[in-house]
Amino acid sequence: MPYERSGAAIAGRRASSRFGALALLVLAPYLFPASVARSVAPSSSPSARDVPPALMQSAQCMAEVVRAVPGVSDVQVTVSPAESGRAYPVLEFRSVDASGRRRFTELSLFEISGANDAFVFDRSDIENDPVASRLLPEWKRKCQAGVGVITSEPGL
Repeated sequence: MPYERSGAAIAGRRASSRFGALALLVLAPYLFPASVARSVAPSSSPSARDVPPALMQSAQCMAEVVRAVPGVSDVQVTVSPAESGRAYPVLEFRSVDASGRRRFTELSLFEISGANDAFVFDRSDIENDPVASRLLPEWKRKCQAGVGVITSEPGL
């Protein structure tokens, strides 16, 4: 004959587990210091509002140019946080090369003082990318965006 539990014992166990959960919630601020609680809290992701308007407009312009290319899909501009604290736009798109291989391209756009173009993305972002290479002159003319070599080493 299977072991039977009384309804009172089950109700008591549920009440006990609810009390334990409630006690843990009440004691959490005392058990975890504020610094730990802040590090566990989700950080807010950067948005288009965090990017300088002219820089975001240039990225949107580049996206419009890419959207006009046959065979390109999933064109979007996202925002990434910079190590310096300033967010920057990232142009993303998918295409198929001449060999039929699917490609994913991601261009991070920056505003760099002293550069030849108003906005710059790294040459390595478009290496061997036929779509991006073909669009360079149009991006430069319409969107003031050009290619450069971006490095964290001063003077290079």
